[in-house]
Amino acid sequence: MCDENKNNESAELKTVSLLWVQAVLQAATLQGLDESDILTNAGLDKAHLSDGHGRISLDDTLALWRSIEQLSKDPLFGFKVGGSLKPSHFQLFASTMLSSATLGDAIDKILKYQRLISDGGVFSMVSQDQVTTLIYTPSASNFSYHQIDAVMVAIHGLAGWLFSRDIVPIKVTLTHNYQDGLPQYQAFYGCDVECGHLQNSMQLNTSLIQEALPGFDQGLAAVHKQIADTQLKRLIEPGIITRVQEQLHISDVGIGRDEIAAQLAMSGRSLQRKLQEQGSSFQKLHDEYRHKQSLTLLARKELSLMDISLQLGFSESSTFYRAFKRWQSVTPGEYRQQLNENLD
Repeated sequence: MCDENKNNESAELKTVSLLWVQAVLQAATLQGLDESDILTNAGLDKAHLSDGHGRISLDDTLALWRSIEQLSKDPLFGFKVGGSLKPSHFQLFASTMLSSATLGDAIDKILKYQRLISDGGVFSMVSQDQVTTLIYTPSASNFSYHQIDAVMVAIHGLAGWLFSRDIVPIKVTLTHNYQDGLPQYQAFYGCDVECGHLQNSMQLNTSLIQEALPGFDQGLAAVHKQIADTQLKRLIEPGIITRVQEQLHISDVGIGRDEIAAQLAMSGRSLQRKLQEQGSSFQKLHDEYRHKQSLTLLARKELSLMDISLQLGFSESSTFYRAFKRWQSVTPGEYRQQLNENLD
């Protein structure tokens, strides 16, 4: 059972908040890049940035970063992106952190609610000998180092925002090996920075972690926690399969894959790929939906088998009969007769 859970977890579609993606694109345009050029070069279009759930896939986000890297040719682009990010780019996430008792409490919320921003990486925290280390580990091996720079700079900036003053770490380590950027990194963080390290980390005095934050409000903390918990639950629960099932439920039963994909702001091919990653397919989900609907419709005595066949989107009754026999091992007529006998 454990192995099965691990497989399901690894196959789960990773996504990124559009708040983060749009902030990156905004920073790119401020540096003279054209948003349309970035999207075209990444193989994306505007539809990817208008998803009703406010997120895009991690794969698409990685493609976006690679596109910007190619077009910008600025080795410190990600570093500059992180510096341009403001708490407003993180909305609820930042408000939840602000209503924390201490920096350690705020970091605990980062660990818990990080998925609200991105599935692209995982934060962890280790304390030893009066030094607390915040570690960032990308969830994909093909991360652009610009992404890592942006995340590390943004976290440092959020910490300073929480205290309303500059925060100086003990040391910062980065896994990428862009040594030419060391002067800029060290000037920004105000401490020793080591590139080519085994992990991306920021070391802080534990006394700073335990220091009270000026913006703490117990009432607001409870409100923000409730909202964040609700959003996190909503994010974890509805995967791509659930979203397709929801769209099938509210759409005409004869709707096709490409129409459902359009409702989910993606191409039919992209939808099929994402479903395959979850071990499913549109045809399978559509088939399961029609099966459930057929059982409901057959319970309605006023509907003929021909009416039910048409409502389920079958062009011929014989096709419906064969499908139902495959589903239930009996014909629609036999199932209805059994149903009536049980009701008598």
